[in-house]
Amino acid sequence: MSETRKNSSVQLSIHLILWGIILFFPLIFIFSEGERNITRYLDFSLPIVFLMVVFYTNYFLIIKRFLFNKKIWQFFLANLILFALCLLVMDLIRQFFFSSYYAALSANKHFPPKAKMREIIMYRDIISMSVTAGLSTAIRMTTQWYQSQAEQKELEKLHIESELNNLKHQLNPHFLFNTLNNIYSLISINQENAQNAVHQLSNLIRYVLYESDHPKVPLSKDLSFTTNYIKLMGLRLPAHVSLETEIMKPDESIKIAPLLFISLVENAFKHGVSPTEASHISIRISMNGANELECRVENSNFPKPEEDKSGSGIGLNNLRKRLELIYPGSFELKVEEKGDSYISTFTLKTGLE
Repeated sequence: MSETRKNSSVQLSIHLILWGIILFFPLIFIFSEGERNITRYLDFSLPIVFLMVVFYTNYFLIIKRFLFNKKIWQFFLANLILFALCLLVMDLIRQFFFSSYYAALSANKHFPPKAKMREIIMYRDIISMSVTAGLSTAIRMTTQWYQSQAEQKELEKLHIESELNNLKHQLNPHFLFNTLNNIYSLISINQENAQNAVHQLSNLIRYVLYESDHPKVPLSKDLSFTTNYIKLMGLRLPAHVSLETEIMKPDESIKIAPLLFISLVENAFKHGVSPTEASHISIRISMNGANELECRVENSNFPKPEEDKSGSGIGLNNLRKRLELIYPGSFELKVEEKGDSYISTFTLKTGLE
């Protein structure tokens, strides 16, 4: 059963129970008092039936048609017409079916004359219908508010999912573009390594296209992907570049959003290696305690010139946006320059399924 049908069934049950209690309650007092009091019970039940008419006519028709469309005067006019019709029908029913009952009551000195009694009953019914219409309006407006809130949350969820997909679509070609550039450079250095690199690249792309399509993936798989990427990039590094990696073996139960490390690692290889000067890259991914994941990447700082658009920071901005959408308030991402080193670090609270 869908959530909507389940909620509708619960609401229907509540309505039936409440009206059932209202109709049943007088029987406790009058059932043992003889035949005549059955007529009194039917007379008591008559306005309740019309209160139900007022309640549900407002609930399903008048409120939706007028009040939700900000037609306030039409709303009140529609209720006045509804009240008048209900009072007229109730008065006719009383005259045709309860005339002898009211005549007997009028003969009793404890009750007012028939005309006065009719006036009292009319005022009572008007007040009861006004209260019922107000109650129906309050319940309908509250229900509508909750529905609007639920719809708003659903729209926000869809918007976040759409934005995450857009960010993934930005990340995938960005990752592929950088990797192909490295393989292209490797071809002129070592063709055999270049062929192996193409094979490794196919495995990386398979992960990006298929496995990373899930909202959460095992941390072990994403670390394996990151490790393979580092190995692929390491194939073309010259001798004057120092590469150090320390990547933990994670608990298989930990799951995270995919492709969180690749942007920092890419930046290290892209901006931390000089063709001629001594360079270094250090990549460390570990757990701080039981529930905090840390990725720290340190590399040589060789700033790109202003005209070099390859240093536009797409990957880092992409990572920050994804973390803000998926883990709001549960991560820290910072970059800093220390001497000749550029350090990128992000920490993430795990166990956030």
